[in-house]
Amino acid sequence: MFKNRLLLINIILLAIIVVLVVYVFVFNKNINFETKKPYYAVYLQTGDLYFGHLCKFFSKYTLTNVYLLQIDQKGEFSLQKFEQSAYQPEDKMILNKENIVWFSKIKNESPLIPILEGKQVPTPTTVPSETPTTE
Repeated sequence: MFKNRLLLINIILLAIIVVLVVYVFVFNKNINFETKKPYYAVYLQTGDLYFGHLCKFFSKYTLTNVYLLQIDQKGEFSLQKFEQSAYQPEDKMILNKENIVWFSKIKNESPLIPILEGKQVPTPTTVPSETPTTE
């Protein structure tokens, strides 16, 4: 009787593990097994644009090594490390997928990569005007 119960528990545990492995490898397309994690841009319904490592596990999106794009009234934009905000949050955001408008993988050749990797200090840059002036 005890051996049958132990066998049943082992079979149930094995079935749960198989289901989880199948889900992760078949249905979760955002898992990345590269040694160097890619960076993503994530645009939210609030109009905020974040950059960082994006991971999707089951139905949750997590962003780590987070930077926030800020634009001031002069039209200058800058990147601020999220954890350096006034309220000093952790360097991790759990995103509500309903609030994500879009996300996009950033190419390794992007000029943002050295900033996101901490190899270059971000400096304010002026946003070009929408209509070029001709004289």
